[in-house]
Amino acid sequence: MSNVATRQSLSAIAGPLALNYRHPSDGRTEFFFVRHGRTDGNVRKVLVGRTDISLDALGCRQAIAVAEHFAKAVPPDVIVTSPLKRARETAQAIADRLALPVEIEGDLAELNFGSYEGWSFDDIIAREPEFAAQFRDVEIDAHWPGGERLSEFHNRVRSVVESLATRYASHTAIVVAHGGVLGSLMSQLLNTSPNDWARYQLLNCSVTHLVIGEDQSMLHRLNDVAHLATIELEQVK
Repeated sequence: MSNVATRQSLSAIAGPLALNYRHPSDGRTEFFFVRHGRTDGNVRKVLVGRTDISLDALGCRQAIAVAEHFAKAVPPDVIVTSPLKRARETAQAIADRLALPVEIEGDLAELNFGSYEGWSFDDIIAREPEFAAQFRDVEIDAHWPGGERLSEFHNRVRSVVESLATRYASHTAIVVAHGGVLGSLMSQLLNTSPNDWARYQLLNCSVTHLVIGEDQSMLHRLNDVAHLATIELEQVK
């Protein structure tokens, strides 16, 4: 998805925050979720759910920066990524730095916007006002024509994270995915409506640190981009 909200829409959590969510297999999995680096679609603020585009020049630099960030921390056991190029390129930058293989997980792919791929929300409001109006009510289970229904997407997100937690019980995993996927996951864990897109807009190459335990989960960091500070300062020179 595009960055349709400003940074103020989601404050980084410097944790820890206890969550009422238990490990699906009574194990303990430590996740570091990373949103992919910036793309041209993010710059143009258009919907690129399943549109398979690459990182732009800044996105590549962000991917290298987040890789350096992980190189200074305790190494993970596995790196898992969405199959889409922007996520795979981000994951590969991390994998190259850590000398780890990358596992592809199809269900980490972004929401499928169907016939609206490539549109901006402004386009939808101007050209399809009745369809756009559905998104003003977070209780509506909207269906993107030719794409996914929101409830199906949210269920897919929760299921794939539970599957990864079970697969990697007692392990540490870096998971590279998309803004919509990670926003849906966080909203479900924090018990807010996953259809409230503006509430959970994770930034490109942000890091979210979640530990899923036997009795509860702990959210240690959310939407953390401190490792990108040098790049951002260069952008405003």
